[in-house]
Amino acid sequence: MKTSEIYYILKGEGVLHVDDESISVSEDQAIYIPPHSKQYIENTGVSVLKFLCIVDPAWRKEDEFVV
Repeated sequence: MKTSEIYYILKGEGVLHVDDESISVSEDQAIYIPPHSKQYIENTGVSVLKFLCIVDPAWRKEDEFVV
């Protein structure tokens, strides 16, 4: 993404991969993801992983790229 993002974990647990780093995440955590980062989140728990993705400036299709 060309924009910055914040992931806020509502429920569950997982691993957030940002570029070459992997971070364990769980309920009530907020994680900042800088612009132009390669990232994905993985559910490592036994229940649903539910999170908010807050994007600034607002998300636009042309700002996102899939690897």
